[in-house]
Amino acid sequence: MNLYHLKLNNVNRIFFLLLLFNLSNTSILSQTNSTNIKTIVIDPGHGGKDSGTLGTKRFKIYEKHVALAVSLKLGNYISEAFPDVKIIYTRDTDVFLELNERTEIANKSNADLFISIHCDGFTNPKPSGASVFVMGMSKLKANMDVAMRENSAIYLEDNYQQKYDGFDPKSAESYIVFSLMQNTYLNQSLKIAEEVESEFSTRANRKSRGVKQAPFYVISRTNMPSILVECGFLTNPKEEEFLHSDLGQDYIASAIFRAFRSYKQNIEMPPNAVNEKSNDLNNTLKKEVVELKTNKIKNDLSLLYKVQIGTFLRSMLNNPQFTDLKVEEEKINGTFKYFVNVGSSKKEADKLKIRLRDLGFNGAFIVAFLNGKQISTKEALNLQNKLKENE
Repeated sequence: MNLYHLKLNNVNRIFFLLLLFNLSNTSILSQTNSTNIKTIVIDPGHGGKDSGTLGTKRFKIYEKHVALAVSLKLGNYISEAFPDVKIIYTRDTDVFLELNERTEIANKSNADLFISIHCDGFTNPKPSGASVFVMGMSKLKANMDVAMRENSAIYLEDNYQQKYDGFDPKSAESYIVFSLMQNTYLNQSLKIAEEVESEFSTRANRKSRGVKQAPFYVISRTNMPSILVECGFLTNPKEEEFLHSDLGQDYIASAIFRAFRSYKQNIEMPPNAVNEKSNDLNNTLKKEVVELKTNKIKNDLSLLYKVQIGTFLRSMLNNPQFTDLKVEEEKINGTFKYFVNVGSSKKEADKLKIRLRDLGFNGAFIVAFLNGKQISTKEALNLQNKLKENE
């Protein structure tokens, strides 16, 4: 039997298992229909004999250590703020877990959300920044390296070929099965991913590499919204030191916590409450946006404030919720960012941000642009104060 037939047989067996998996998904969906978040599984990547990314190798602190530290901090933040939410860790010590064990823990506990924490790495020390992944095949070539690296933990498992029915993390043929999978929870996963990305780039002041799709095994087999967070590059010396520090780990964990809090508040809002707010505020908001666009401050040097309302993996321009707001779309690295233009008044931008959050855009935040280039809101305010002094 030649190699082609061997690979084809493997794909056929995996496809059969996929059908069984989808059937089990259907039964689970019928059992868990509540929108309230009661249980979260936090998954610190790697562990035990699987060190993950080794970083610059200047220290004996690796990806498995950072992932565990951030995960425990995240769980503590959530427990303190929401004592009724049950937190389950796939591991809370330095032990090795198989990839299928991690997903089984989440599925057997009927979790409402799965968050897998990792750190990135590369052969070049220059790349930096945090990424948030959801299960998907978009931009596969660009994201295949990181997926193969994280999935390669399978090689440390005994009898992995039998357990995963021929799945090979470094074989492109093995990923054919992922393209056949329908991610029932993609929209919810994108929502929490976008919240995390927003927190990283604004409140935590970290370089964000955006929301991406990739075929990670650990988030492909979960029966709930799932994301995989790459907290930063341990192969970047400066970022490695940040992620090793207690303060850096606090920054990352608190950013993910704030994202979770916004996500929880958003999905637990009763549908009738959302509709009432939308009906009451939508017409008023449209009028205010028009008024704000005509409200210019003299000598502003083309200084503009905008409210960013979301980052998505596909264009949302035809979505009625977006067309009513006359949003601006900006495509960056395969993601679509959406802004509502305010004008040069920070005060009016603050008001619009509150109204947009009332409409359900809980992650809305203010960004500033000077002559088309994004600057911090602090820089924008300082510039406007100087202009007033010179009047």
